[in-house]
Order: sequence, then structure tokens, then C-alpha cells
Amino acid sequence: MAITAAGVGSGLDIENIVTQLMSLERRPIDTLESKISDTRAEISAYGNLKSVLSTFQDKMKELSSFDAFRKFTSVSSDEDVLTASTTSSAASGSYSIDVTRLAQNHKLGSNESLDTATFGGGAGDALTLTVAGNSTTVDLSSAKTLSQVRDAINSASDNPGVQATILNTGGGNQRLILTASESGYDNRVELSYGGSIGAGTFGFATANKDALGATLTDLTELDAAFSVDGYALTASSNNVSDAIDGITFELKGIGSSTLTLERDTESIEASAKAFVDAYNEVINTVGDIRGDGLSSSSVLTGVARAMRSVLNTAPAGLTTAFGSLSELGITTNAKTGELEFNSDDFNDALNADFAGVAELFAHDDQGFAFRMESMMDYYLDGDGPVEGRVDSLNDRIRSMENRVDTLEGRMILKEQALRSQYAALDSLIGTLQSTGNFLTSSLSSGSS
Repeated sequence: MAITAAGVGSGLDIENIVTQLMSLERRPIDTLESKISDTRAEISAYGNLKSVLSTFQDKMKELSSFDAFRKFTSVSSDEDVLTASTTSSAASGSYSIDVTRLAQNHKLGSNESLDTATFGGGAGDALTLTVAGNSTTVDLSSAKTLSQVRDAINSASDNPGVQATILNTGGGNQRLILTASESGYDNRVELSYGGSIGAGTFGFATANKDALGATLTDLTELDAAFSVDGYALTASSNNVSDAIDGITFELKGIGSSTLTLERDTESIEASAKAFVDAYNEVINTVGDIRGDGLSSSSVLTGVARAMRSVLNTAPAGLTTAFGSLSELGITTNAKTGELEFNSDDFNDALNADFAGVAELFAHDDQGFAFRMESMMDYYLDGDGPVEGRVDSLNDRIRSMENRVDTLEGRMILKEQALRSQYAALDSLIGTLQSTGNFLTSSLSSGSS
């Protein structure tokens, strides 16, 4: 096989010549790749814009409904007796609560037996456990120890809500303890038997005690008992959510407590401050993106203009005396365009007309937060201007990438053609140089 090297015959630096020519040929590709990089940066900028718009919308949701203003703090005068949590359907007020009995999970204990003792062994022998109408049956046609009965109950696929445990009492003796998974009379454990098994086989008895330590004889006392402002109530659980709308009690102990509910103005103020911060984040992000070369973006211009329009358009038809955010202590900095928040003025407005503040933010169609959130729906929609611009930029990238692929194919052919041409030139110059050397040598020999 012949070994060739470009320029060997002529002395020309063909490799360098081809490289430089191809570098010139690549300029259109380099220009396209630079544009692709810039376009991807623009897409990234719009992604950042979507992120801050989404955050802003989330903050608007905390103020754009009247439920958002129905926030309350609950204070129990004795948290050893009860604590409470609230929802938006609660109302300010004070309640006197007396807890006379806590709810218990029904508990049954068997007679004491040796750990080797077995139960059953006859045809039809069985133990059935029922809770709230649901049952499971332990087959005792093959005799079982208490531990085996425990395992059969706990592993039953139709276990109705009973946990079985073994209590070791010493000397090889033990008891089988059955505990209802949920508290209250309706969730008590009821037993029935089959075959030769009867109530005396295991000797199950209620193990629950009352506040004085006496065994419960009336299982209705598994329910909690308490009163609210003198009205007697019971509940199957110590977690009571249906006594007063919007309030969930957690009964902790026997005794009396006064529960006070007040508006959570601190939380509402925090939401208003978050609104201001999120608004400013949008304004600053729009400014930053414009400064990165997108100053002519109609999307950015539209976002900024729409947000200012909402702020500058007073709501119509409200019953509140407030007509602008500035009356609540939220003002616009004339130089930066950012919002500024005055905590004292905001709290003064809350104290003067709490409902009016809520309406100014959350009124359907007219509230500032309501309108801001609706505006974000438009810009964040999959068919909205931001996504539309991103789709257009992605289409542009695909088009440029296709153009690059085409040019790269041409580059390969161009380089092959150049190398072929210069190889031929190299060969021709080499031949001419050899001929010239021959003639020079011949003439020199003849003259001598």
C-alpha cells in the first residue's frame, strides 16, 4: 500500500491551507450555533419569568378568597385539658369547656393460662371478633395456644380493627389482651363463639378503668364526655371536630378550660407582606431579563404593564371605605416601581375595618389579589403568551439546527473536494519540480 502525505511532493503546507479554508467555510455554522446558544438563553430567561409568576400567583391565592382572611388563633386556658385548631369556617368567640371523661379504646383481657395451654381442637370450634359490624373468625378446630390465637387475629386479612398482644404474668403464665384500634363505644370489641368454645373458655373481661380506677361496667363510658358552655356532649374520639363549626378539639385530660378564638392578624399581615415581596420579585426579574438583551420583548412589556394596570385601577362597587392599597399601607416607590409595606398602617386598617380589607383583596372580579391571580392565569396558561413565545423560540432552534446539519454535510463534501484538488496540485507541482531538476541536471552535464 502506498503511503501518502499532503504536501510531500510539492513542499506546500496543504494541511494548514485546507484547515484555514475550512475555518472560513465554517463561519455560517459558527454564526448559527451562536444564535442557537443565545436563543436557548432566552428560553431560560422565560423559564425564570414563569417561575416568579407562578410564585406570585401562589401568594395571590393566600389573599384572593375570603376564606384566606378567616384565620384564627385559638388559646386554651389549660392545655392539659384541651387544645384546639381552627379552619376558615370558625368564628371569633370564647367557649367554656368541661371535660369529665376521655374516650378509651376498648380493651379485653383473658384468664391467666400457661403458655403451653391450648384451646379448641374440636370440629366447629371458633372465636369470632366483631367491631362496628365487621368480623373475623379464628378457626380453633385445631387447638391453638394463646400466642397462636394472637397471631391468627393480627394476621387476618379481614381483621375488623383489633390488636392482639400477649401479657406475660410470670411463672410461664400469660394473658391474651384484645385492644380496639379505635376509641369509643361504637368501636368496642364484641365476642362470639362456635363449637365447644364458650365465654368461659378464655374468660375475657373488660380491662378499661374509669377516672377513679374502677373497671368499666357500662361500655358507653368508652366515649368521651364533655360540655361546651354547659351543653353536655359525647364523642367516640378525643379528637372532636363536629361540636363547633371550624374548631377541632383535642381532649387531653379531665378538667375545665376556656377556649378563646381571635382573628390571626399576624398571619394575614404575613400574607400581605408576601404579596408585596412576590410582586417586587416579578418586577425585578422582568428588569433583569430586559437588561440581559430582551428589552424589546412584548411579553415582558405586557407583564409589567398588566401588573401596573391592576394596581392603578380602583375597584368598583365595593362596600368598603377603602379604594386603594395605599390606604392599607401598601404604596409604590416612584423611582423603582416596587411596592413598599407599612406594617403599622396595615394593622390600623385591619382594626378599623377588617371586612373592608378582606373585600379590597378578595372580592370576586374586583379585589386586587383576585384580579392579580386571574391575570397570572392568562400568562401561565399553556396557550398563553409566555408559553407561546417559548414555543416560537424552540421552533427557531429546530430550524437553525436543521440548517447546521445541512451545512455540516456540505462541509464534509467541501473538505473532501479541497483535499482532492490540493492533492492533484501537490502531485502536479511535484512532477514539474522533478522535470525541472532533470532538465537542470542534463543541461549542466552537457555544458561540461
